[in-house]
Amino acid sequence: MKKQELVRQIMHILFGLLIVILFSADLINAWILFYILIASIILSFLSIKLDVPVISWFLKNFERQNTRLPGEGFVFFLAGSLLAIKLFSQDIALASILILSFGDGISHLIGEGIGKRKILFNKSKNIEGLVFGVIAGTIAALFFVSFLEAFVASLAAMLVEAVEIKIRENHIDDNLFVPLMAGTAILLLRIIGI
Repeated sequence: MKKQELVRQIMHILFGLLIVILFSADLINAWILFYILIASIILSFLSIKLDVPVISWFLKNFERQNTRLPGEGFVFFLAGSLLAIKLFSQDIALASILILSFGDGISHLIGEGIGKRKILFNKSKNIEGLVFGVIAGTIAALFFVSFLEAFVASLAAMLVEAVEIKIRENHIDDNLFVPLMAGTAILLLRIIGI
C-alpha cells in the first residue's frame, strides 16, 4: 500500500471522528456543516484553475488521481454526513458517520494491505476489506446504537460500498451513499421493531 493512501485513509477516519465529536458536543450543527460544504465546493472549483494555498498542498499530497474534481472525496464526505444529520435522528446520524469513517477507512486499509480474495460482484474489492470494514463500523457505531443496529448497518453499508454505483457511466463516490445506507438500515430495524 502506498504511504499516500495510508495517510488518506487515516485522515478519512479522523475527519469523521472530528465531525461526530464536534456535533455531539454541540460545537457544530447542520448549518455550519452546510456552510463548510458550500465553501469546499467553491474551493474545489477554484482549485481547478488556481493554486489555492494550503488546499493545493493537500490536493497534491493526498488526492487520488482518478477524481473529476479536486477534493471530490472530501466534498462527498461532507455531503453524506450532512444528509445523514438532516434525515435521521442524532444517534442514527452519528452512528452512520462513524460507519462511513471507520468501516470505509478500515476496509480500504485492510483490503489494499492484506486483501487476497476478490468479491464476486466487484473484482477491485476483496472479502478481507469488507469483513474488517463491517467489524470496524460495528464497533464504532456501538457508541450510539445497539449491537444489532450497528452490525446490520455496517454490513449493509459495506456491501453497498463494495458495489460500484454509476449514473451515466459516472462513478458515484461512496462517501455519499454509505452513511445513507447505514442510517436507512438502522431506521428500518426500528420501524419493524427488531
